[in-house]
Amino acid sequence: MATGQKKIKLDNMAPASLTRALQTVIAKHPRKRAAEAGLEASRASMRAADNALYNPELEIDSEDASSKTSYIQLSQTIDMGDRRGSRTSVAQSRLLKATADYDLALQELTHDLLISIAEKRTQDKLASLAGRGLQLMQEFADVAELRYRAGDLNQVELDLARLAYTEALMTHAQALSDAAAAKEALRAIFIRLPDKLPALPDELPYARLPADSDGFIRALPTMRALEATVSAKRHTVELRKSERSWDPTIALRGGKEDSDSLIGATLTIPLNIRNTFRAEVEEAQQELISSEQLAQQMFQDQRARVLATTERYHLLQQAWSNWKKTGRVSVNRQLNLIKKLWRAGDMSTTEYLVQLKQALDTQSAGYELRGRVWSAGFDWLLVTASINDWLQLTAEEN
Repeated sequence: MATGQKKIKLDNMAPASLTRALQTVIAKHPRKRAAEAGLEASRASMRAADNALYNPELEIDSEDASSKTSYIQLSQTIDMGDRRGSRTSVAQSRLLKATADYDLALQELTHDLLISIAEKRTQDKLASLAGRGLQLMQEFADVAELRYRAGDLNQVELDLARLAYTEALMTHAQALSDAAAAKEALRAIFIRLPDKLPALPDELPYARLPADSDGFIRALPTMRALEATVSAKRHTVELRKSERSWDPTIALRGGKEDSDSLIGATLTIPLNIRNTFRAEVEEAQQELISSEQLAQQMFQDQRARVLATTERYHLLQQAWSNWKKTGRVSVNRQLNLIKKLWRAGDMSTTEYLVQLKQALDTQSAGYELRGRVWSAGFDWLLVTASINDWLQLTAEEN
């Protein structure tokens, strides 16, 4: 973040183990190196723009005819319109944009890494639960077969048990497929998978914005990059105006013609008559107007995005808090209880199946809810440019 930028006060920070793991990945990541190269290119462009516009020219001439003539001439074109200053101002604005883009690129990389970890952990939990469900349904179908042979179950109840087992097979296969896809996505973003995937905390920072939300949004990297773009367009107008100047060239020469000394001076002035370069100025002015209008719209879009992400994250945080209070029940205890009731004949096969699926669905909903909270939380940390603050990553560590 830029110095002096308003920051959100976070009520908790990321675990140190998570920070260390991400630091290791980010340090050598191609996306970070690409962002660094882009930033260094802008710095080089800045240095180039600050150099003199015209180099001096040296001319040496010697002629041996009816008389022997030789001279040396030094000429210099003068930047009367201060094109160098305008170019430097444009490059400075572009460097500010490149700096904001670099900041944003690192935060987006960190966000994508966290999202991939969250998705992998969620899908692994769901696959494990689906495996548990398949095991239970297989036991259910096997016991149903025995009870059907003993005359305790009818054909309808046996078919119901078989269908439940078939459904569990398909659910388990889909869960394994989703877990494999999550692993491939993780491999793609991490480049090289770590030996041990870092754990994510159940609790992320509370969703809140500063009192001056508009001022906060204007200071975000996205808006700083856009503001720098508008500034570059504004300085481009001045550059195009400076390019209309009539830059004179002054030349001084001295030499000899036989035994006579020669001294001379030349002033060359370009005449911008056939092409006044007025159209280039008008083009730059219209591009400035366009960028200013887009900046206003972008602010509204960014404001809506920040507020909507904050609201969504806040609602999911409330749902997760409620789940932890009322939804976290002992699934194993519930499953053991209904299994005993069904085998004792105190619960019908249909009711047993309904309660069994309900217990598994409840646990699955909890895993999915936690995954959505992680995703929404990391999205919120990204749009508020707080993700590296949460991880306590400094610019030097990035």
